[in-house]
Amino acid sequence: MQRKIIHLTINAYMKKICITLVALFGLLVSPSLNAQTLNEYCPDEISASYGISVIGIAMNTLINLAGSISSIAEAISEEEIESIRSGGSKGVLNLGYIHHFNNVFGVGANAGFNRMSVNLEDKTGSLTAASANIFFLMGDAKLNWFRRDYFGMYSKFGLGVMCINGNLVETASGNLWLPTAHISLIGMEFGGQLCGFMELGAGMQGVAQFGVKYHF
Repeated sequence: MQRKIIHLTINAYMKKICITLVALFGLLVSPSLNAQTLNEYCPDEISASYGISVIGIAMNTLINLAGSISSIAEAISEEEIESIRSGGSKGVLNLGYIHHFNNVFGVGANAGFNRMSVNLEDKTGSLTAASANIFFLMGDAKLNWFRRDYFGMYSKFGLGVMCINGNLVETASGNLWLPTAHISLIGMEFGGQLCGFMELGAGMQGVAQFGVKYHF
C-alpha cells in the first residue's frame, strides 16, 4: 500500500484565520450595523467566507475514485508513482445565499473556488508538479437549532457538482465533472443583522470556515 506524505502549511492558515477574526471583531463592535438581533426574523442571508482545505483528503479522493484522471490513474496502476510528496492549497473561497422559510429552516446555494497543487514522486525520486482548479456549485439546507439576541448555532448540508481542470486531469473536454457534498455539523453566528460566523465540518467548502453574513 502506497504511503502518501502530506505537508500542510499550518502557519499560513493561522495567519489567515487571525486576520479574518480581527476583521470580524471590527464589524461586530459596530452598533449601527447590528441594531437588529438574530432573533428578529429576516428571510434572506448572503455570506462570504474563507475555508481551510485539507489537500491530502481531496487529492487522495481524486486519485483513488476518479478513474477518468487518466494520467495519474495509469501511473498509479503501473506503480510509477511512489508517493504524494507534498501538497498545498490557498484555501476555499465561498459565496452563499440562504432563504429562510421560518426561524428554523432555510435552503439556498453555495458557489466556491479552490486551487490545489501536489508534487508526485516516482520511484527514481523525480518530482512532477500537478495542479487543479476546482469550481463547485451546490444546494444548501440550513437548520437553526439555537438562537439568542446576538448569538446563534446551526447545522448545514450541501450537495452539488464540481468542475476540475488543470494538468492534474486529462479528459476529452479538458474538464472533469464530479458530484460533491459538504456538511457543517456546527455553525456559529456572532452579531446582529451583519454578523461574523464560523463553521466546522467536512467537504468542499472547507473543514473550517470563517466569514461574514448579512441578513435582510
